[in-house]
Amino acid sequence: MKYTVCQSLFAVFLAGFMPITQAEETLRWEGAWVRSVPPGASVAAAYGKLVNDSMRAFTVTGVTSALSADAQMHDVIAEGDQRRMVPLDSVTVPPGASMAFVPGGRHIMLMGFDEPPREGAAVQLCAIASSRDPVCTEARVQRQAPMSHVDYSGDHH
Repeated sequence: MKYTVCQSLFAVFLAGFMPITQAEETLRWEGAWVRSVPPGASVAAAYGKLVNDSMRAFTVTGVTSALSADAQMHDVIAEGDQRRMVPLDSVTVPPGASMAFVPGGRHIMLMGFDEPPREGAAVQLCAIASSRDPVCTEARVQRQAPMSHVDYSGDHH
């Protein structure tokens, strides 16, 4: 009987620490969306915000989507009057911070799909992060950024 009581108390004790452990591993998407493209297009851009609710940094080394054969992270660099797109090998989301993919800045390119997704469809986006399973979300296809857009002002670059 004493053994069972001790086991129960130990289980309750450990359960008190479970949410902390799980919280330390939290990386999530907010406000993900894909810009709609005309028929015949084979490239689209995706946007959204990765939020790190944990106490450690996550390095995102890639993105995937069931929509396209290839998904890449890019940034837009200004050089004088010119702007050019450059691929990103990785991005780091610091503890307690966020990192946004936005029009005109860091974004995700979805390339090589057979049929463009129709407006209103849901597209799966996944971030491949260091030392954890992929972090996936459903992103709606729409012409413009959502009206109730995510606040990107807390972005950490």
